[in-house]
Amino acid sequence: MSDKESSGKLKRFLAVNRIIRLWLSPHWDKKTGLNKDTERYATVVLWVCFSLLAALILFPRPQQSYRLYRLGDVSETDIKASTDFLIEDQESTEKRRQEIREDIPSVYDLDERVGQQIKTRMHEAFALMRQRFQEAENQVNRSAGNSKKQDSSSIPPFNRIYKVLLDNKPEFDRLLGATLATNVFYLLARAQFSTSLEELINQQVSQIIAQGVISDYATLGSERHRRIIVRRLPSWSETIEKTPDKFLDLDDAKKKVTFYCREMAADLPAGQRWAICELAQSLVIPNLVLNRAETEERKNASLEELKPVYFRIKKGEMLVREGERITPIHIAKLQALQKDRPQDWWLLNFLATAMILGLLVGITYQLARLFIRKFPRNFAELVFLASLLIFVALLNPGLVDVTGVLARVSPLISKNLIYLLPVALAPMLTGIFIGLETAVVIAFIAPIMTGLVLEKPFYIFIYFVAGGLVGVWGIQHCRNRWALIRAGLLIGLVNLVSVTALKLLEFPLRAPDFFIGMVFAAGGGLLISVLVTGMAPVIEVLFNFTSDFRLLELRNLDQPILRELMVMAPGTYHHSIVVGNMVEAAAEAIGANPLLAKTAAYYHDVGKIKKPAYFVENQLGGENKHEKLAPSMSSLILLAHVKDGVELGRQNRVGSQIIDIIRQHHGTSFISYFYNKAKQQAANPQQINIEDYRYPGPRPQTKEAGLVLLADQVEAASKTLLDPTPARIQGLVQKIINNIFADGQLDECELTLKDLHQIAKSFIKILSGIFHQRIEYPGSPDKSGGDKKKGNEDLDKQPTKKDSHKSSEDQEKSREDLKRLGIF
Repeated sequence: MSDKESSGKLKRFLAVNRIIRLWLSPHWDKKTGLNKDTERYATVVLWVCFSLLAALILFPRPQQSYRLYRLGDVSETDIKASTDFLIEDQESTEKRRQEIREDIPSVYDLDERVGQQIKTRMHEAFALMRQRFQEAENQVNRSAGNSKKQDSSSIPPFNRIYKVLLDNKPEFDRLLGATLATNVFYLLARAQFSTSLEELINQQVSQIIAQGVISDYATLGSERHRRIIVRRLPSWSETIEKTPDKFLDLDDAKKKVTFYCREMAADLPAGQRWAICELAQSLVIPNLVLNRAETEERKNASLEELKPVYFRIKKGEMLVREGERITPIHIAKLQALQKDRPQDWWLLNFLATAMILGLLVGITYQLARLFIRKFPRNFAELVFLASLLIFVALLNPGLVDVTGVLARVSPLISKNLIYLLPVALAPMLTGIFIGLETAVVIAFIAPIMTGLVLEKPFYIFIYFVAGGLVGVWGIQHCRNRWALIRAGLLIGLVNLVSVTALKLLEFPLRAPDFFIGMVFAAGGGLLISVLVTGMAPVIEVLFNFTSDFRLLELRNLDQPILRELMVMAPGTYHHSIVVGNMVEAAAEAIGANPLLAKTAAYYHDVGKIKKPAYFVENQLGGENKHEKLAPSMSSLILLAHVKDGVELGRQNRVGSQIIDIIRQHHGTSFISYFYNKAKQQAANPQQINIEDYRYPGPRPQTKEAGLVLLADQVEAASKTLLDPTPARIQGLVQKIINNIFADGQLDECELTLKDLHQIAKSFIKILSGIFHQRIEYPGSPDKSGGDKKKGNEDLDKQPTKKDSHKSSEDQEKSREDLKRLGIF
């Protein structure tokens, strides 16, 4: 591709880029990367959703204006009726219900068809066997008459008949409805299943069944000596039986049929008499059965007609007095008072709570944006704060449920469980990821949300506020995991003091209650430290935040990206280390975050890894590659190292704070060298667009970003000093800072003139230490002579061959300008 074609494509690219930037500039927030209107609308939606969701979590059902006491509790306040209402006397009503249930007799079904059914089954069974007996007898006789050899004459004829009958016994048992023993069946077969035996058995069984047989007297229970309703089937006629014990249970019925059998069959042989009695006993079955469904239906029908017993409560009447022990009637009164509220009371309560929370959060948000230096201004951080507060809100219903369960086991544990609630978790996490000022605000809002559902909100509010504030104070210099444990111990200590004060208010002081409260208070502090330690890494991943712990890890020079920078761009690596030392000292002087500033300084120029040879600190005295490039292309390469640094930062997960500083560390600085060079080479200098030679920004938004910008340019310019005496270093530092300030690069960060003065002093001190004078040893190179001619001069200070004809003053001025641009 020719230089002309490349130049044409570059011009078209720059033109399109300029149009896009001009179109987006009024609408696009360079810090957050979101459209300003969209972010504003999203913030409003988040505010409304947070208020509704928090209200729903805190009050999923109507709030009680009084505590729902349990039986045996002691009332803490006087409760009066707010209006007239009727209350059901449940004890009297239930007593009346029991009387009605006991007064209604049970229904028993007496099936009079059972006797006839037994008679029918027995007749069919006996008729079948008589027929089989006759057939077997005829078969045996034919066999005996026709057989010449009489082989079977040794077997008695009855045995041969019985053998045939025995094959039909299962059918006989099925028709009879009872399984007879083989010996009983044998005796009946001996009697040839005679009709006389059939009538005798039927007469005995019918007499017993007609009296009514129940399976067991236990079925009657307490009704054995009370009246019952006997419903006769199939006529469905009903009679009231006042003496149910006249009916026979199954065992008595069998004994009675045996007694009848012995009397009525006294003339029969003993074997037949025994067989008749056994058969009669097996045929007796219950025919009087309790009809539970009909009984319950009749009792329920009577109970539906029962009207509850009420008594009237007048407005202003004392329902429960303070210190009075709760009885069942008290509970009934309180429940009736609660039911007297409007049906939509829960909705009104929910909306009122959402409005209160929305008002509180909205006003706090607006004031915090005005007066808190590091209050979140992008949507991701606001989502994080909302999530923390929702998490605190979720703890409250969980606590209520657990308290309700533990109240049955140990009321003391249930009462003191509130002191274990990790409300201080929210301000501590806020302090770690957002800032201590914002954490103080959360330390008040989170306890307010917790106090909304508590019985004594003010004292518990003070308890949680004290714990949250000391937690924020404990993490102000959080540089290791031990700091979190120390903060948890401090919270536990403050909790102990707070609980002691609260228990002293609850006179008389009880030792078990005091001990359990102290244990939970101290345990709450330790629990918070454990939760913060475990949740911090998860939050870093979910919200792409960078905590001090993560900064300590990133500051390690063994990070892969820093090792690559050291290998690929050693000059840039050394420059970054020096800048890191400079910003750390300056940050400590002005009260900024030295850890963030130093870590960001290590990474601010990582984008130079992709084209290290185009930056003078990495050329090591070699050829200047910009000499063969058009000024616009050189400018494009310089601008690209910021974008490349942002991409590498995201790939290596250095966090949003460091990525923002990478993006802002040049602000909107002007690349004057290549702009002037382009104008000199252009046929029409007026066509050169100055915006193509300016970094896209944004300008530094924080103190740390401003420090990196200042240190970056000061350190680069310091290498242009041929004789870096303290006076020259001071003059250079002041000159660079004044130029940056005059260019407006510090207008959007929080650096004051006082801060700039302290920053200059810190930079001068660090650079003076780097360029300190050394003792000349014997045989050392002469400053003015010889050895420089041998090639021992500092390669970074050698002018390029093209500029050798210039005067030394012009060379020094040109190199100073290029150093400040970050090129040479």
